Amino acid sequence: MGVAPEDTIARPSGYQAGFVDLHVHLLPGVDDGPGNLDATLALARLAAADGIVCATATPHVASVVVEEIPERVGEVRAALAEAAIPIEVHAGGELGARGVGRLSADELRTIAHGPPGARWILLEAPLDGAVGRLHRAADELRCCGYGVVLAHPERCGPLFEDDMRELRKELERGAVTQVSSSSLVGMHGTRARRNAARLVAERHAGLIATDAHGPRRPPSLTAAVAAAFRLGLTVAEARSLVAERPRALLERGLGPQPLPADAIPQTPTEPPAPSSGPEAPPSYAAGSPDVSRAARRARARSAAGG
Repeated sequence: MGVAPEDTIARPSGYQAGFVDLHVHLLPGVDDGPGNLDATLALARLAAADGIVCATATPHVASVVVEEIPERVGEVRAALAEAAIPIEVHAGGELGARGVGRLSADELRTIAHGPPGARWILLEAPLDGAVGRLHRAADELRCCGYGVVLAHPERCGPLFEDDMRELRKELERGAVTQVSSSSLVGMHGTRARRNAARLVAERHAGLIATDAHGPRRPPSLTAAVAAAFRLGLTVAEARSLVAERPRALLERGLGPQPLPADAIPQTPTEPPAPSSGPEAPPSYAAGSPDVSRAARRARARSAAGG
């Protein structure tokens, strides 16, 4: 088993478990995560030992039939219950930038999180450095009414060039960054670790998740809390990145995200009425998640007489 360097660091005073992991490859036999259900249970045991009590199963969307994700998650829940592994599991997905336009409105809803009017999707920062494609994909999700949580941006080098100019574009548009604990503890090399540390130390990290795949890339939120503490965060700040903030994203969602002037054209729709509850974030001004790329194209063809 790979062991992160910080695994031997003592937990800071005030540490508590009860972590929420919004990015973990837990479903068996669908991507580069666990190969079978036994491996899924082994990974879940590692997660529980790491203090995780709630997780979202986020397979690579390109590697799975999206409409099958809820059923597959149900099978994992049943297996966890039978094995007495106390982890709450939600359905989700890690969406690559190339895949945004290939999904239907129903498929986007399947992998999204949060209440109506505040839904968000986990969008993968491209490991090939194609930041232009990333911006276009993120803007398209916003045009469809979804917020963007950006998975492991620290592993996309061009986002950090010129004082994080390209990453700042996403931050200014309301994207939330999900730093991977595996990066923060050095599993992806020096550059990714340095970038992750910068995001955490400068308070640009919205949350930390594991992006765990198995024993070679195990859950490491305990180590990440210790690493964040070493970077100058208080215990409360470090804990919020792995507990309160991800829990709030699941329960309350993500508020509206501004669109740049050159964003993908949107068929106007009436935004949902704002909730009167004090905890609910504002509804999206960008429109409804029912407006998919395919729907916009169809309407455009109809308007053009084609």
